[in-house]
Amino acid sequence: MKRNVLTGALLLAAGFGIGILASHFPVASASVAPDAANIEHQKFLVSIDEVRQNFVFGHEFTGHYATTVTLSDGTKRHIELTPMVHNGMEVVELKDNGGHTYMGLNGTTTNGELMVQLRNVATMKQQLKAEGWPVSAVESVR
Repeated sequence: MKRNVLTGALLLAAGFGIGILASHFPVASASVAPDAANIEHQKFLVSIDEVRQNFVFGHEFTGHYATTVTLSDGTKRHIELTPMVHNGMEVVELKDNGGHTYMGLNGTTTNGELMVQLRNVATMKQQLKAEGWPVSAVESVR
């Protein structure tokens, strides 16, 4: 009986000791991803649509993209897209008539009647290759 109590007490003490030791290790280590610094050089395809019409379809850009479109109701929308690293994440900054938000590198967002869609060209080519598309078809993607 004493041996069980002694074993339990030793295990409990060892558990506390390991817990105290583990609490002194860093919770997470941060590092810049090797490709994060090159995000401004990555190619993207952008499509901007209104429910009633298409303004931009598959226009390739690198670094920064800006355009102004006139919706069917006559209102003008100025769109700016800038790939960047924000809070450690690769994102695309979206400015829409003074509105400011972030979206993923392969994402779609809507604001009222306007939809903005992005595709990262390198990621899209990798996916096509993984799906078995012939190299000639993959390379023809902008």
